[in-house]
Amino acid sequence: MVLFYGLTLTPFFDRLLYAYLVANAWLANAVLHLFGEATQISNITIRSSRFAITVRRGCDAIEPAWFFCAAVLAFPASWKARILGALAGSLLLQGLNVIRIVSLYYLGFLFPRLFSIAHLEIWPAVFIVTAMLLWIGWIRWSGRTADSHAAA
Repeated sequence: MVLFYGLTLTPFFDRLLYAYLVANAWLANAVLHLFGEATQISNITIRSSRFAITVRRGCDAIEPAWFFCAAVLAFPASWKARILGALAGSLLLQGLNVIRIVSLYYLGFLFPRLFSIAHLEIWPAVFIVTAMLLWIGWIRWSGRTADSHAAA
């Protein structure tokens, strides 16, 4: 986690993060199109005639993914299990982030009073709980993998 927070202070990280935020906005916009929304994307902003949402730093699931990866990498398991777990968990958290962006877009015009609480309180808690549950699930999976290798 120290490495993560150290990296976040560098200009290189800022450039990578912006490209990543654009990718998140693009993916969320694609999902919205699948649901029939006439949204347009401009860099990190998704907008329609009903609502606009901007994907900014902190709206990216990077911190929960790093937290999850740090926990997985610190756990005594095979390196193969650690790498597979870190990749799978990170992808799941990133997918959840796209769901979050889409849900916030809908909340923005359907239930505007809920937008702020969902954005600032509910979704951050969901990410913390999800990262912890993924880690617990990975521990159980990696233990079974180790047990099956030990039995063989």
